[in-house]
Amino acid sequence: MMEVRIGREVEKSKSALYKSRGGASIPYAHDEGGPAGGAVDGSSRPTKNTFQQDDAPDSNPDTAALTRDQLQMFESENADLLQYYEGQMEQISQAERSILEISELHSTLHANLAQQSEHIEQLVQESYDTTANLGKGNQELKRASERRSTAQAVFWGTVGFCSFLVVWDLVF
Repeated sequence: MMEVRIGREVEKSKSALYKSRGGASIPYAHDEGGPAGGAVDGSSRPTKNTFQQDDAPDSNPDTAALTRDQLQMFESENADLLQYYEGQMEQISQAERSILEISELHSTLHANLAQQSEHIEQLVQESYDTTANLGKGNQELKRASERRSTAQAVFWGTVGFCSFLVVWDLVF
């Protein structure tokens, strides 16, 4: 049971979530006389000496009934499982990195959208101001066209005077 417990603690120490919580060290990790029989720290696997000591038929009554071939088979299965779970952990860490990158991109996108929103609001306000200025300009042009200007009176007076001179010259 102690070996299983230490194995679980070793797997926990490899976990990214366990490390992010600050991860407590494994009990018996610093004493070499611990249940595993070897020095194990929170970030490394049990040493080969640990497995060799566990392989001895006299060291554990549960493994006394197993043959050397069965023990090697279990060790190879354990190694395969360890590789599989390490691969899974690598995929999880890649997924975490991808999520962090997506989060950073989302933050950048959010900041850019907020900035664009401010610019759009400014453009909308300027378009309202332009519409109001065009309305005022059209009103001024209407009033100017309704009112007789001096230049217009001089023009029509000149046209009338020239017409009068042409007709006077033709008649006389």
